Amino acid sequence: MTAQAGVPAPDVRALFNPRSIALVGATDKSGWSVSTFGNLRAQGFAGPVHLVNPRGGTVHGQDAYRSLSDVPGPVDLAYVMVPTRAVLPILREGAGLGVRAYVVLTAGFGEVGGEGAALEREVAGFAREHGLALLGPNGNGYINAAAGVTPYGLPIPAPLLRGSVGVVLQSGALASSVLAFAQARNVGISLLTSMGNEAVLTVTDVIDYLVDDPATKVIALFLESVRDPAEFARVARRALLKGKPIVALKIGRSSLASRTAQAHTGALVGDDNVVDAAFRGLGVLRVRSLEDLLITAGLLDAVGEIPGRRLGVVTPSGGASEIIADRAEDEGLELPEFAPETAAKLAGIVPAFATVQNPLDVTGYVLIDRTLLGRALEAVTGDPGIDAVLLLSEPPRAEPPDPAPVLATYRAAAERIAASPTPVVVVSNVLTDISPFGRRVQAETGYPYVAGGIEHGLSAIGAAVRWSEIRRAELERAAASAEPARPKAVAVPEGASGLWAEHRAAALLAEGGIPVVPSNWPATRSRRWPRPSGSATRWC
Repeated sequence: MTAQAGVPAPDVRALFNPRSIALVGATDKSGWSVSTFGNLRAQGFAGPVHLVNPRGGTVHGQDAYRSLSDVPGPVDLAYVMVPTRAVLPILREGAGLGVRAYVVLTAGFGEVGGEGAALEREVAGFAREHGLALLGPNGNGYINAAAGVTPYGLPIPAPLLRGSVGVVLQSGALASSVLAFAQARNVGISLLTSMGNEAVLTVTDVIDYLVDDPATKVIALFLESVRDPAEFARVARRALLKGKPIVALKIGRSSLASRTAQAHTGALVGDDNVVDAAFRGLGVLRVRSLEDLLITAGLLDAVGEIPGRRLGVVTPSGGASEIIADRAEDEGLELPEFAPETAAKLAGIVPAFATVQNPLDVTGYVLIDRTLLGRALEAVTGDPGIDAVLLLSEPPRAEPPDPAPVLATYRAAAERIAASPTPVVVVSNVLTDISPFGRRVQAETGYPYVAGGIEHGLSAIGAAVRWSEIRRAELERAAASAEPARPKAVAVPEGASGLWAEHRAAALLAEGGIPVVPSNWPATRSRRWPRPSGSATRWC
């Protein structure tokens, strides 16, 4: 976050990595308080969790303090659940005690307008004046899965999967749904945060943090509005250059959604066509559903950059091959013919009744020969005309009486995929939850992430290819702009000597690769300014 002149910038890293937490307004009567305290305990937060209630007594089974001032020792983060009018007094007390980071769960501020909006301006002004990192108000908090810090006001279902996808949402209720879907598809998160009204800390502040966060490889956003387009563009370019894809679900295409967003957090939703064009230019991958948001982020986390649009496909199903061919065309992906040497290898692998073509259907013979799919994959990944391979497969669902053979099969497949000279994207037929046994197989064998369903999987592959192309182009531009111009030798006209007219000297310098201010003769010339002789067109 960029601080105002003379105002210290808040420490976002300290907000997300506290060593001690105070729950202010803790009470057994509040589900928010019960959940937040339970999440911190269940996820193993290592530091002290102090409970503050003006009545004192026992809360959540431990002694509560009557005020922040009564808490012994330092407090790194205050999680505030007090009534709306009590929030600013808590900030004043905390700032005086040296508490620099706050999550404000309390609602009733800018989203209701009028007096609430005025109170929010007071809170924001105080926080900025004192350099406080304040998340909210009207938000659920955050889940820093990477560090085991979970001051989050709704229950976190088990298991909390730690991974490399950072999730930032301008929604509180959707945060838990996104978390549940990520767990269902085995997508691990580094940080999930509910922004609330963004009175102080904004989405761009959190993106900026995630770009530098070593635990995060991909950033997923749910956006109602982009409050500071210039700042968003700055952090998006940082992410692109650093190789961290941003995937965004941006609402507001309809007038009704725009009005709903304004009622929700007080946000103003901008022109959707402008947003769409800006995102494309910045390499931000726009998706149309929460499912695509997480599946695309998960695929980019697992596979990273894809070197081109030429896709090889290996499946055990002719019908699935046809669906994939249609969707690949929708996404601008190419399905080239296999190279002759690849086709020859495949002819010696697949059954005689199979057709060697791309997409490749190895047929249901995989039920008899369980090595067939893997051997065909190995042949296709070696094809010189293929940039990436789609493998139609998924982890098993039900656990057999003896899981050892299944684990051995998937371990061999994982090793083959890891050794592939080209990226391999594993896609399932349909979008279903990963079963507990499937999750175990992936954990124990190293079998890669599986993009859920052909529809979402092809959308994710198309997005990954587009991001990779934009990133390569951006890196080339950055390299070109960083490299100083190299003057080249040019021939000076024979007999040239003495003083030269400015336009003539500029033309010679430009020909040699030396930057000059460009100029052109006007379309209408007068007797006073005749066109000079020669071929030069620059005029300074």
